[in-house]
Amino acid sequence: MAKPAAAASTILKDVRALLEARADEKEKDGRNGRAKGSAVVRSPLKALGVKTSFVRSIAREIQTKNKPAMDYAAALALMDAAVARKVREEILVALDVLERYRKDFAPGLFAKVEKWSGVADDLEVAEALGTRIAAPALALEPARLAVLKKWARLRSVGKRRLAVLAAVGLVSEGRREAPAVLELAELLLHEDHPAMVAAVAALLRETTKVDAKAVQDFLFRRSIDGNPEILRAGSENLDAARRAALIAKLEAQAALVAAG
Repeated sequence: MAKPAAAASTILKDVRALLEARADEKEKDGRNGRAKGSAVVRSPLKALGVKTSFVRSIAREIQTKNKPAMDYAAALALMDAAVARKVREEILVALDVLERYRKDFAPGLFAKVEKWSGVADDLEVAEALGTRIAAPALALEPARLAVLKKWARLRSVGKRRLAVLAAVGLVSEGRREAPAVLELAELLLHEDHPAMVAAVAALLRETTKVDAKAVQDFLFRRSIDGNPEILRAGSENLDAARRAALIAKLEAQAALVAAG
């Protein structure tokens, strides 16, 4: 383990140098939510102000420059080192590098994801960690769904979003764990944060592809008390007749509330 860790420390210095060469103060201010009147929640991570478009090119450069030292173990160590430093762009580069070794992902990776979830309060990091690493890691260890349920109950929007994005791994690439995914969705149907409304609805649409009846029954059952915005957006992959019936039910319930 010492060797990958030592290599990661050196590689991270190269990452930082490349990032600093691309830093842009206006981008930095905007991404930290510092602009006057901004409603964006300030990230707990430091930002260098590097545009997202540069992150992937830097990751490619780092991987190429450090062959053959760069392998799956080194990529894991790089991610550990980046998370410890709490710099958004360093973490995003490390995530991109690690994703390039997806064929090497193995059971045990999700334990790393749990450790890295500490930086998921940043929504951009939560998005990348959830879709690129946590989802395939959960697919290898479906029993870790219990961790996602724990995240779903936290105040952190980023960690709740990480939970939803990771759950996609149970209903994609041939996996059909719809009941488990709907257990998680059950905890999140009252979400009103825009990022969470979109994420939960997307998870329901993805789950419909593997078990439309389960999602249909779930949506009709929770139409009484779920967030109508999630229910509407989440029902888009149902057949037209069933979706029309659900929307009619939601509209009738809204009319009763308005009249009462």
